[in-house]
Amino acid sequence: MSSYRLPDGSVPVLLSSDTPEGLGREAAAVAGYVDSHETATPDRVADMLFRTRVARRYRALVMTSDRESLLAALRTVAGGEPHPDVVVSTRPAGRGRVAYVFPGQGSQRPGMGRMLHDHSEAYRTAVGECDTIFHELYGWSPLPYLLEADMPADDDALTVQPALFMQMVGVAAMWRAAGVDPAVTVGHSQGEITAAYVSGAQTLRDAVRIVTTRAQIVDGLKLSGYSMAVLGIDRDECEDLLARHAGFAELSVVNSRHIIAISGERPAVLDVVESLNAAGKFAKEIRVKYPAHTSYVSGLRDELSRTVGNDMDNDSFLSGEVDFIGATFGDSVGTDQSIVDYWYLNLRNRVRFDRAIEVAAERGADTFIEISEHPTLMLAIQENLAGTGSAKPYQALGTSRRSAEDLREFTRNLATVAVHDADYAWESLRDRAADAGPALPLLDFPHTQMNPKTLWAPYPYAAAAAPRAAGAHNADGTVVPQRYREEWTKLRRRKLVPPRTIAVVDHSGRCGELVAALGAAAPRHGATVVTDIAAGSADTLVVLVPPPSDATPAGAVDDLAAFLGEPAWPAELSGVSDIWLVTTGGEQVLDGEVPDPFHAAAQAGFRCLAAEYLGVSVRHVDLPAGADPAASAKALVGAVHIAGEPEIAVRDGGVHAKRLVVDDTTADRPLDAAALREVVIVGGTGKLGLDFCARFAAAGAGRITLISRSGGDAAAVARIGEIERIGKTEIVRRGCDVGDEDAVRALGAEFGDTPISLLVHAAVDYAAAEATVTPETIRVAAQAKSIALDRLLRHLPLAEDGRTVLCSSLSATLGGRGHLVYSAVNRLLDAAAVRYRAQGIACSSVQWGLWRAVGADNAEALAKISGTGLQPMDAAAAVSAGFAPESANVAVVAADWARISDLYAVFGYQPLFVELPVQERPDPVPSTDPVVAVPDSKDAGPAEPDVSAPGADTADAVRSALRTVMGLGSTESIDGTIPLVALGLDSLQALDLRKRIESELRRDLPVTAILGGASLDEVVSLLV
Repeated sequence: MSSYRLPDGSVPVLLSSDTPEGLGREAAAVAGYVDSHETATPDRVADMLFRTRVARRYRALVMTSDRESLLAALRTVAGGEPHPDVVVSTRPAGRGRVAYVFPGQGSQRPGMGRMLHDHSEAYRTAVGECDTIFHELYGWSPLPYLLEADMPADDDALTVQPALFMQMVGVAAMWRAAGVDPAVTVGHSQGEITAAYVSGAQTLRDAVRIVTTRAQIVDGLKLSGYSMAVLGIDRDECEDLLARHAGFAELSVVNSRHIIAISGERPAVLDVVESLNAAGKFAKEIRVKYPAHTSYVSGLRDELSRTVGNDMDNDSFLSGEVDFIGATFGDSVGTDQSIVDYWYLNLRNRVRFDRAIEVAAERGADTFIEISEHPTLMLAIQENLAGTGSAKPYQALGTSRRSAEDLREFTRNLATVAVHDADYAWESLRDRAADAGPALPLLDFPHTQMNPKTLWAPYPYAAAAAPRAAGAHNADGTVVPQRYREEWTKLRRRKLVPPRTIAVVDHSGRCGELVAALGAAAPRHGATVVTDIAAGSADTLVVLVPPPSDATPAGAVDDLAAFLGEPAWPAELSGVSDIWLVTTGGEQVLDGEVPDPFHAAAQAGFRCLAAEYLGVSVRHVDLPAGADPAASAKALVGAVHIAGEPEIAVRDGGVHAKRLVVDDTTADRPLDAAALREVVIVGGTGKLGLDFCARFAAAGAGRITLISRSGGDAAAVARIGEIERIGKTEIVRRGCDVGDEDAVRALGAEFGDTPISLLVHAAVDYAAAEATVTPETIRVAAQAKSIALDRLLRHLPLAEDGRTVLCSSLSATLGGRGHLVYSAVNRLLDAAAVRYRAQGIACSSVQWGLWRAVGADNAEALAKISGTGLQPMDAAAAVSAGFAPESANVAVVAADWARISDLYAVFGYQPLFVELPVQERPDPVPSTDPVVAVPDSKDAGPAEPDVSAPGADTADAVRSALRTVMGLGSTESIDGTIPLVALGLDSLQALDLRKRIESELRRDLPVTAILGGASLDEVVSLLV
């Protein structure tokens, strides 16, 4: 029987499910079995669960040693109650990155390693290796200080610092032995020496040399009369206090916004401490022998440079898979950094632990573990993480506590990490020395408790029991369409990133003055501009959109085709963390501005690349039109150092950020028949155009002319016949290719003196919009949109009080995988609407959401659409919202914005949605309404934005192929986290699945990956 043990010797009994409710049922089933089977010991139950279950998203880990405690713990999990022997996940397990945090000096005490040494083999082995190296190099070791609590306290650096180093090496080994490896190490002051070793940036022998030699040098200086203090105030208040004090004291450590430290002459430090204590604020002295991390250390450079001797194994830092982040710079430490300079700067520079934690979080770390016997940095870590503004769930944990008598606290912290980590290696807990070979399974052991899931639509969305307010959730989970608009909010506070190394792409060569000014402005911000955009040369790529070559709509299309159709930025972006697209006057930020159509469309298309460059932030800054190059360069350098905002604009010296907000225009007003005297719908025989036609006819329109290239197919003709029976509206079909100016001119002549009261431009060329991105496909797609619009408004007779409504797409704001052309040409319409309004033409551009309902006969399609956060809109409510009398650029969408925000978090776009209200969903209600047919995707309106997570289409294709080869029904759910072989896939089925994927997706998938234990999610990740 396989034996599993936690570090404290208890048995890990893992329960898991796909839902919190399922977790309770799983616990109840196992508890019932244990209660009725005397042979069900903790070891046997743990073995059965690990052998027969895959760890699912919601987890509870029972840490037990006997049947009675196991049974009690299982029952509390089943009842949803807490238990001291149970750790339950507070959220679904996810894939994250672990950061080891190594503190500096201050937590030392004699005997601090005794308990860990007595109870942890991994700790003993690691400190034993250190002990051997210390003896080999120096003939002594700090091990006695770790083990002997009755030793006299000694604050000499040569006693304390090597002992803390050895302690942290041992604690890190405990975590690694328990299956928790770091993706990042973060060092604080002296803790950076251990962080560098654990990350692989330096060898153990070199780390021992550095910590020992430097301590010898510092003790040899025989300094006195200095001190240090930790203060519970912010940096501004601290610097104000120090500026008013004549004694020598400096800000030396910034742990977080409200946890800092000063160092200097003891009288000055004590005076600051006493004044703060008198004011009721936290301040505490820490006795030290020298003022580390102050300018005083600059005078000791020659002495401290001897820290790195000629006997080092390596004269530079080593590269490795674990990112080493030091508080010396508040950033990663690269292999090009001089180690002689670094370990001097490590004592001289102010400790920027706040920046180090922020950088680790930006690099994807979400679990921060302090590698020490007792936590000292927890409050600082938590304050720094809370200040990131990210919705990402972070956790900060210690290892143990000073008062601990065994490894129970460490075990509990380990369990907390494991239940939240989808990739935790549970095999790490296997006690191979105690394994007695495979055991017979427990007879009648309960099967996994399944989680029933209803995949049938409760009822079609068009028929709600009662009308609901715009933006509210219906009882079935759908959302009533609401009007939204883009708004630019001036940033009052900004979070900045460390100085960047910037590579500039000016492929047209027409931005030379800005490039030169950028090179001059960057150093003043601590940034660097490089001309070589080879892999690894820069962390920030700036792509400059050239000035427009022609102010006409056709000129904007040609510029756009050249820029997006023949991209000049590199396909491989190794080392780049941010791509910034720089436009000029491409956004309407201030009242009265008219966006340049080329620059407006360029950013909309460019945004879609975010799905192609996962892990790289694709961002956009819009500079003011007409600014001189020096001012633009200064604004641009400042912009690229702003953290967290994907869409910003610089105007009048201020920085603005784009937000989606609710438009308060009343949307439920009935359509005015007087405004529908003469209606022309371009693209009128498509499903969207016919929806408009039906609503206008119901509102009493006089005459509606439906313009299309072919005049409509048989289905469209039949629908028009149905609409004609609604009332007395005259409906005319007219064939006209709006891409042909002569044909549009002839169409205008047919109207003669009959003025058009409402012109609706709903034409779209789906084939061009979805084709491979080339200059020609962009031109063709734009023909049906902006080029045709210009011709229509020049040749058709619009009434003096007439209105024009342009059908754009939400894709123009959100983008989406494969939507580059579609997003860009719709943004041309948005920009055109602003231009026409400035010319006195009543023109609106409406970015529509999802038009077509999906009924109960296609539950999988419903699940796919609803999973994105977009919901099908009721046609009547959508038309009412989109055709409000006020001329404006708006979006009309039915959406679960919380879901969309979660999906767009992959690209860092959450700030776009922060001003949107989150609606509560009422309980679902049953329905007896009839089925609504599912339309073809091409006819689902002008916008079905791809807001799904990257790879969603691939996942659907693989899931469908898997159902086919395994003979599963279309409504059977497939858990994407379970290995395919665990679902019952055999070798012949694996070959069939591989062939289908190769045929349908044009991707090659090794059979060894399928049979080697890959899950559906992992197969998809190999393909996208």
